[in-house]
Amino acid sequence: MKKRTCAALRFIGISVLLSLGGLAFAQSNEPILREERKITVDGLEETWRLEWMNPPSPACGPENDDYLTCPCRGFAFGEWGDLRLVRKRPGRKNEHFSLKPLFVHGDDLPKPYNAHGAVLRRWDVRDEDLKANDSPGFADRVRRRPLSNIMNFADYDHDGRSTEFVLQIGTLPCGKGTSVVVGISRKNGRLHVFNSANRPNEPLILKTWQWDALSNAKDSVKVNDWLCGDHGSNTYDEVELRTDNGNIYATRKTYECVDQANSKGARKHLIKKQDF
Repeated sequence: MKKRTCAALRFIGISVLLSLGGLAFAQSNEPILREERKITVDGLEETWRLEWMNPPSPACGPENDDYLTCPCRGFAFGEWGDLRLVRKRPGRKNEHFSLKPLFVHGDDLPKPYNAHGAVLRRWDVRDEDLKANDSPGFADRVRRRPLSNIMNFADYDHDGRSTEFVLQIGTLPCGKGTSVVVGISRKNGRLHVFNSANRPNEPLILKTWQWDALSNAKDSVKVNDWLCGDHGSNTYDEVELRTDNGNIYATRKTYECVDQANSKGARKHLIKKQDF
């Protein structure tokens, strides 16, 4: 009888330990809040959150000069990991949208973070950092800065609602940020990455300044994409953007450059036009 009782107690003890271990594991794997914003959609207040699914790792940190390199433009001083967007609405189930897969489309991400997760700026880089980064305590001073704002809402598809924000997913030489827009629209009321009308099944990837130009445009807008002579280029690329009924249309035009020495990079004639 005593043996059975001892065995039963041992079983209970092991079960309790396993339960506590599972509880500790669950608690240690709770999402980590990176940013939370309130947004009003059709008169109702919602809460949107950027959450790390596990503790993020440093990326392009202030400990050395790596943050000055081209792949770190827009990502310094940052962190990387498994990132999701969460949308909370009164009386509705929370909506989750994983942002990590979007970075597969990013170019020239800072190593070794590429293909391993999402990269997100944590603290802003300041003009004075170039002279101060060798000074004692520089990294500690950076870590005491306020967190960078990521979810800066605007109306990129011009549907009358500022319910989307730009997310940088990569860079091109040197430091040209490539970005997508994430949020909701009147055509798609669930969290999603925005597309062009020409390619509805692919994320629309633009330079960061092109998204800015589109958000401020009252009509179609033409924005430079790649300049004559940039990294030896003998062509000039221009992107034309417009919206119609909540759809985004994007066209890239490529021009041949004339003699750089005489024209200072002026473009010559159209050699290619492509909707994307």
